[in-house]
Amino acid sequence: MSAVPILITMLCLGQSPADVPKSAAAASEVSLAAMRQRVEPTRITLLGMDGEKSAGKEARLVEAPIFRYSDELREIEDAGMWLWTDRGRPVAVMKVERYKTSRFPTQWLYCFVSLSPELVRAEWADASPFQAKQPGVKWQELADKPASTRAARLVQLREMARRFSGEILVDKQGRNRLQMRLLSRPLYRLDETRDVLDGAVFGFTGAGTNPDALLLFDLAPAGGWRFSVAGITADGLRVKLDGRVIQEQPNLAGEQRVFDTWCYFRPTK
Repeated sequence: MSAVPILITMLCLGQSPADVPKSAAAASEVSLAAMRQRVEPTRITLLGMDGEKSAGKEARLVEAPIFRYSDELREIEDAGMWLWTDRGRPVAVMKVERYKTSRFPTQWLYCFVSLSPELVRAEWADASPFQAKQPGVKWQELADKPASTRAARLVQLREMARRFSGEILVDKQGRNRLQMRLLSRPLYRLDETRDVLDGAVFGFTGAGTNPDALLLFDLAPAGGWRFSVAGITADGLRVKLDGRVIQEQPNLAGEQRVFDTWCYFRPTK
């Protein structure tokens, strides 16, 4: 959350600079509590590949947001990215964004994305449910031999992530392109469990620090590295590995808000 608007406001109200950090921290905590109140009632259910609640297993919400950001260009004052997991692996993520009150009648916007290799269903207390029509990730193998220690694998993860690049296709024809930037740190690092040895989620952004695409790495105990990419934008998206296009999506901005693997919407309250 950017402290600049808070800083200006506090100084205008006559507060000393020494008091501003405390005020900014308090405002951040209030905003975080408001986001948490919206996120915690969300229910994410794994459906398998047949679209039925065959297993009906519910994903687990990670207690704290994996990333906080603001976006002055889009007038987002504060936002958090929240993650759900199953057996240690990410299966869904949701951005909860609070906009300036002057821009929209409803201040909040949700952006839900499946990160699961099977179908998922999301249910909210203040919006219609969403059910994915396709798996959220499609794993692809990497030839890199996994490093032997967790510390060395973190270095390796960062090196592998830098081999990827992304660009947003701003117009329908793809002529106007915006180069994306890889966020320097992983948004989330997977814990070692019986089902997964290591992995991470990285973010690519086209504006500030607001992630528009996620790059996932996964390492099973008896396998090699694999990766997948999940877009979080209605704009066109092109992702490359070592200069070769590995994933592309068309620009559908303004055409719809519900897609096969993700959706965005404003809650009813």
